[in-house]
Amino acid sequence: MTEAVIVVPGIMGSELWNDDELVWPGSPFELLLPYAKMAQLLDPALRVGDVVRRVSVSVQYQHLVDTLAACGFREEGDKPTLRLCAYDWRKDNAVSARTLATHVQALRQDHGAGVRIALLAHSMGGLVARYLLESGRFDEANCSGFANIRRLVTFGTPHRGAPLALSTALGQEGRLFLSAAQVKEIASHPDFPALYQLLPPPSEPFLWDTSADSRLAHRSPYDDEVAGRLGLSAANVASAREFHAALDVARRPPHIDYFCFVGTRHATLSHARADFASTTLDPRGVFADDSGDGTVPAWSAAFPGVQQLAVGGEHGTLYQDEEVCRTLAALLGKAGVLALSATALRLALSTQFARPGDAVRAVVLPRTPLSSLDAEIVVTKRAAADGRAIAEAVVARHRIRYTGAAIDSMTVVVPVPAYAGVYAFGLHAGTTLPTARPVELLVQDR
Repeated sequence: MTEAVIVVPGIMGSELWNDDELVWPGSPFELLLPYAKMAQLLDPALRVGDVVRRVSVSVQYQHLVDTLAACGFREEGDKPTLRLCAYDWRKDNAVSARTLATHVQALRQDHGAGVRIALLAHSMGGLVARYLLESGRFDEANCSGFANIRRLVTFGTPHRGAPLALSTALGQEGRLFLSAAQVKEIASHPDFPALYQLLPPPSEPFLWDTSADSRLAHRSPYDDEVAGRLGLSAANVASAREFHAALDVARRPPHIDYFCFVGTRHATLSHARADFASTTLDPRGVFADDSGDGTVPAWSAAFPGVQQLAVGGEHGTLYQDEEVCRTLAALLGKAGVLALSATALRLALSTQFARPGDAVRAVVLPRTPLSSLDAEIVVTKRAAADGRAIAEAVVARHRIRYTGAAIDSMTVVVPVPAYAGVYAFGLHAGTTLPTARPVELLVQDR
C-alpha cells in the first residue's frame, strides 16, 4: 500500500507565467519596490507554473516540501508520492478544485487501487480541497482516486472566512508584492473572484453597524444595497455566495478524516465596523489580541467535532512550525521520523511583511511555561532594498526581561527597520535556553 500526499498552496502561492516570463511572484527588486507587472497580472490567460518555493532569500513552500521529503515522500521519478497542486489563485476556487482533481487522478493512475492519499492544504488551499470533497460535483466516477483520499489536513484555512478579506477587497490592505490599490484591482476583476471567496459566508455576522440607533446590528456585504455602498464587485460577491453554498462539512465523505492546524497568539482582525448612517461608508477592521494567526481568526480555522491543534504561529509560515511538522508526520504515519529539537524558545512575528517605521508584534513562545526570562531579539539584514542577498549584518538588538508568574507566551512590540530589505529576527537567551531558527520579515517601501 502506497502513501501519497498532495500539497495545495494558499492564495498567491503559485507561479503565474506569460509564455517564458515570470509574472508572479515578481523579481526580488519588485518585492521591496512597486510591482511593475500589473498589466500582465490582469491577463486571465496566464500559465500556472510551480508552487512558490522561495521569495528572494525567504523560504516559502520549499520548507513543507523538505519536511515531507524527510518523511519519505518524493516528488521526483516516474511515480512520485508527493505532488504539488499549483493553481491560478486569482480565479474561482471551484475551477482550482478541478486542477486538484487531476492530481488525485494522477496518483491513482500511478499507484493503483491501494494508494492512500492525503491532501495538505494551506490557507485558501483548504477551501479548494473542501470544494473537491463537499460540493457533490466530484466522486469516483468523474475523479478516479476520489475514493482513495483518506485525510484532509489544513493549515490556517479560513473555513468560516476571514474578515481581513473585506479590508483587502476594499483596497485597505496590500499583500506581498502588491500595493493596496493593486490588490483591489485584482479582487474587483470579474474573472478573478478568489479573494472574495475568502470573505466570511452570509451566515457569519462579521460587519457591525456602529450608527447611534443600530445596537451594533449585523450588516451583510452580500446584501445588494450594502455591497453597492461599499463599492464591491456584484459579480464577485455573487460568486462568493455560490462558492460558500457548496461547502458543508456535514457533507464530507465518511471515509475522509479532517484535521485542522489553528494559528494563535497573534492579534488578528476579528470583525469590521462601520457607521451606516454616515454618507461615506468606511469599514475598519477591529483587531483582537491573541485571537488567531494574524490573518485568520481562530474561530474560523477549525470546525466543532473535528480534530484540531492550536499552535502559536503566523499565518504565512504556520506549516513551518516544529510542532506542526512533527504532528503532521504522525498524521501521515511517520511518527518519530522528525527528531525532537532541543528548542526551548521560539519566536513568531505577527506578519511576514511590513513598511519602514512600522512596528510588529513579536511573540516569544517557550516550550514550557517560564517564570523568568532574560533574552534578546537580534535583527540582522539578509537582503538589500533590491531583494538580493548580502552579507548578514546586525542592525538592532532588543532586550527582553521578565520575572513573575509563569507564562506560556509573551508579546513585545518591536520597531521595523527604517530601510527596505529582508531581515531575520533571532531570539537569543544563552546556552541554557536553546532557541529556534530566526524568522524573516520583508520590509517593503511602499
